[in-house]
Amino acid sequence: MVRGDTRASIAQNTAAFVAALAAGDAASASAAYADDARLLPPASGPVLGRAAIERFWRAGVDSGIAEVELEAQELDGSDGIAFEFGCYALHVRPPGGAAVVDRGTYVLVHERQDDGAWRRAVEMFSPSEPPAAAS
Repeated sequence: MVRGDTRASIAQNTAAFVAALAAGDAASASAAYADDARLLPPASGPVLGRAAIERFWRAGVDSGIAEVELEAQELDGSDGIAFEFGCYALHVRPPGGAAVVDRGTYVLVHERQDDGAWRRAVEMFSPSEPPAAAS
């Protein structure tokens, strides 16, 4: 069972991640991850470590990521590890192209760091269907 203070810390980390991507700030978005985090995007190999994750999100921002919505369906865990799964919507507005929305599911493993902060240790996301034109 995840305690209330853990839920609040994870929610703050998620809000900071979402706000950073909306602002086009890949460096701040990557601060949501542990130094040795693993990101497992669809149709790609693993992205290992915070610096590589920052480059991944920088490429996404440069290609038009404008907003991400995360809706947690479940958050549970104990002893410094929490897992979350839910649904996402990734809004992409490529320069000179039509806006699209990629919807799917995600799984996150959060880990309490030595400083007490909760950060993303493992993340995997998968589209539910091909991206659709934004309305």
